[in-house]
Amino acid sequence: MVVRKFNYYRFFIVLIILIVIIFGITSFIKDKNYKKTYEYKLTNIGYSIEDVNKIEKELSSNQIDKILTMKYYDNLVDLISEKYFIFDYLEEYINYKNENKKKSNAEIVKMVNTKSYLDWFDNQYETDITKNELMLVNRYYGLSEDYEPDDIVDVPTQYAYSGKKISKSILDKIISLINAGKQEGFTFVVSDGYRSYKEQENIYNNYVDSYGMSQTDEIVARPGHSEYQTGLSFDLKPYNQVIEDVSTNSEYLWLKDNAYKYGFIFRFEKEHESVTQFPSSSWRLRYVGDSAASLIYSEKISFEEYYAFFVENNN
Repeated sequence: MVVRKFNYYRFFIVLIILIVIIFGITSFIKDKNYKKTYEYKLTNIGYSIEDVNKIEKELSSNQIDKILTMKYYDNLVDLISEKYFIFDYLEEYINYKNENKKKSNAEIVKMVNTKSYLDWFDNQYETDITKNELMLVNRYYGLSEDYEPDDIVDVPTQYAYSGKKISKSILDKIISLINAGKQEGFTFVVSDGYRSYKEQENIYNNYVDSYGMSQTDEIVARPGHSEYQTGLSFDLKPYNQVIEDVSTNSEYLWLKDNAYKYGFIFRFEKEHESVTQFPSSSWRLRYVGDSAASLIYSEKISFEEYYAFFVENNN
């Protein structure tokens, strides 16, 4: 019998070939799988690994898929990091930013979310009255001519100037706020309240007759676009006072720190004029409910910003 010697050399060669084949197949599979990842696809567009980590953290897979259909945008990560960023408006953010490069990302997001960058003459939307106390009425969102709350009541004269009306749903809240102020030595009265569409139309037309439409549109809401028509908006002023500087007025300062506790917000503050597109109105309050009022107060945002992110964006 012939005993053959084991050929270690041949075995070694075969083993090396098998290892190379296995390594090659593994690398091919790994490479193929890697090319399916967002990291590969996003870096291939131009985003850094750090950018990719942020994008994957902030956005859903569907949103990232949308990003992959777009050109590389060097401001993307900064935009999506903004607190009130809404993905559906991404392309509008980009377009507006390209036209306004000096504006901050926070300003870009705010203006686009609230539609305040649009010409309100050409962009009109119907107010969603199903939102109840969170319905939005402004330059863009309007109520129909026949909209009228079914619970409008007179405000008792001990809390208002004669003839002022408001939605019954918030009357107790107003009275509670006025009484709380009285305990601090302040006397507040409702100086303006509910107006019908027709009443606002008459006021608007009278201003137009006196000042012209262009000047009127700067200071008076067009009919259907006044929050007074909701029955949820009113003016609450110190009784029988002429106040020149509200910033140092004790009644105003107290109201600023307490109105939200009763579900009210200051509707037209000076710092939000770019959004509301109305001149500031120091004593104008609006009922939005306790939760919304607390958040708007703590975040120091306008009602338009709240509505865009927490109401409209959550549909």
